[in-house]
Amino acid sequence: MKRYVLKVPNDSLVAKLVCVAFASSLVLVGFFMEPPGEIFKGLWLFITSRAVLITDYFALGSIGAAFVNAGLVMFISIGLTLLTKAPYNGATVAALFLMPGFALFGKNPVNILPFFLGVFLYARYCKEPMKKHTSAALYSTTLAPIVSDLMLLTPYSLPVRLLLAFAAGVIIGFVIVPLAKHMLQMHRGYNMFNYGFVSGIIAYLYTSIATARGLDVRVASYWHLGVDRSVLIFLLAVCAILFLLGGFFGGWRLRKYLHIMRPHGHATHDLILSDGIGVTMVNMSVVGLLCLGYILLIGGDLSGPVLGAIFTAIGFSATGAHPRNIAPIMFGVWIASSPDITAHATNPVIQLAAVFGAVALAPIAGEFGPFMGIIAGLLHFPLVYSTGGGTGGFNLYNNGFAAGLVAAIMVILLHTFLPRFGVVTQRRIMRVLLLNFRKHPHPHEAVQTNVQPEIPNRLQKAFDSMERRAHVAQHLIDDPHPAAQKEQPAHERAAEKEA
Repeated sequence: MKRYVLKVPNDSLVAKLVCVAFASSLVLVGFFMEPPGEIFKGLWLFITSRAVLITDYFALGSIGAAFVNAGLVMFISIGLTLLTKAPYNGATVAALFLMPGFALFGKNPVNILPFFLGVFLYARYCKEPMKKHTSAALYSTTLAPIVSDLMLLTPYSLPVRLLLAFAAGVIIGFVIVPLAKHMLQMHRGYNMFNYGFVSGIIAYLYTSIATARGLDVRVASYWHLGVDRSVLIFLLAVCAILFLLGGFFGGWRLRKYLHIMRPHGHATHDLILSDGIGVTMVNMSVVGLLCLGYILLIGGDLSGPVLGAIFTAIGFSATGAHPRNIAPIMFGVWIASSPDITAHATNPVIQLAAVFGAVALAPIAGEFGPFMGIIAGLLHFPLVYSTGGGTGGFNLYNNGFAAGLVAAIMVILLHTFLPRFGVVTQRRIMRVLLLNFRKHPHPHEAVQTNVQPEIPNRLQKAFDSMERRAHVAQHLIDDPHPAAQKEQPAHERAAEKEA
């Protein structure tokens, strides 16, 4: 008698199905909330609006239309990943969840397309596969309001405006990738929203040019007040489904989830690769509930931008954000927003700063501890207020711009003056080394490619020794019978002893 065993799909396939299901749910729930006529009317409003910060699509149009817009943007993004055959790792999942989040207050199916072409042309110029830059193409749409602004408000005929807007998006997409690579060195990967950092500079430049040309660069102020019950139920359902699916694929092991809360200090961490899709989905659910709990606790609004921020936090939980490293940042923003100091925590800008800032600066709290995370939150709060107006609201990832400034300053000072940094770095390196030793087919290559660029010079000798041990371990894996190996020559033994 044959036994049929249920085959669990691989992590990449599960991640892909989760993204498709999430996009489908957004569209279906949107049409369930409102009739098609209202949906299409709202979509037209989104396309013909300036889309600068803060344009809450819940307030500008309707909740149902905003959900459908978010679902369409996510489907377009998924189509791009399938077209380029991009791997469904943590970075891809983070970018795909970010897209519908910002499609609730700035992005639409029209103003994101030119950036894709620009990044594609850059990939062709560098003679690299487009799948290597797929996430960059999605992140580059942070400057989508510039396309909308040029398309709607410049004093030219419609064909000229469309051509000008399209050309601007293509040029930005072409130059933003190399700029982002170099800007990464400023904060050393301690800002999750690196593209928000470089886009803030581009937006500041565009705002200056537009002001000199006499164009309108005023920020918008559309905000949906209160907590809509249907939105709350939808978000709770998403988190519950992620938790249940994560538990199913992860085996319901609490220790595996606690293991991912180990400190790490780089935005390139991939939880799907290192810990599996099951634990990652549980983490996505918990982070989403934590962000929602914070908004409800302070009496905030479940508006389009706030819901988008929570979607983004859920997505970036696949790249290393978890409750242990985002809670201190939230607490720091909450302290800074005390009524006795500046503005109340329910101020729209502060609500977004708490959620977006917590995700963006999570590596600082993860690497240097919760106290430094609180300090980062305290610094992030005033910068968000001051940077939004300077960029004219054209940079949707404004919190990423402010977080980049905070990270660039703090990381340099912490690396210089924090005496325990050496110990923290060694612990992180050992964890990465052991992880790659178990998973990488050639441990010595894993040491060289994944760990060595992060090592201070004073630890180089220690890593040379680790590399030799990795070589020995690989020989033991290849031949589990050491007795059958040839005796090591005397001069080699003396050289190893000297080292």
